[in-house]
Amino acid sequence: MERKSCWPLILCISVVMGIGLLGYMHLKKELVYKLTSEMEFVEAAVRETLLGIENFNLAVQHTETELGNADKEIKTLQDENGKLNSALDGKKKEVKACKDSVAGLNNDIKAVEKDKGDTDGRFAGEKTKWVEEINVLKRQFQEHSPVCAHVKIRPEEKDPTIYDLCPQIQNKTTAAVTVSQGKV
Repeated sequence: MERKSCWPLILCISVVMGIGLLGYMHLKKELVYKLTSEMEFVEAAVRETLLGIENFNLAVQHTETELGNADKEIKTLQDENGKLNSALDGKKKEVKACKDSVAGLNNDIKAVEKDKGDTDGRFAGEKTKWVEEINVLKRQFQEHSPVCAHVKIRPEEKDPTIYDLCPQIQNKTTAAVTVSQGKV
């Protein structure tokens, strides 16, 4: 009987071992399920991280492109700035030359105005002298010259300078001619 008594024990041990194995398998299955779930979360996190990295790489490429464009634009603007500075320097030189020219012209104008003032002063002095001289000559012309008293004019002579110098002779000759013609 010993054999018979072992069978229930073996059967109990087998059932307990079967239940233990089922429990162990159930635990392992839950562990696999948990690990699968965790792995899915990790894979989702990895995918999000990869997507974030890809977006970051795209942003870096976009930024690098913009930096390249900005560098090109900066170089273009620097070239334009250089050209404009060259033009500005040329214009500054032209302005300086114009200012120097204006200063020279102002000096010339001052010199001409001074000469004009001097000339006007001399002219005024000379004009005064000439006016006085003309007035003196007019007075002398209007007065009878002692020379005119000695001038004798024949009726056939018609010298206009004598009449200009001695107007009283003209009056005398006109009177003499009228008397000789009998018109008095």
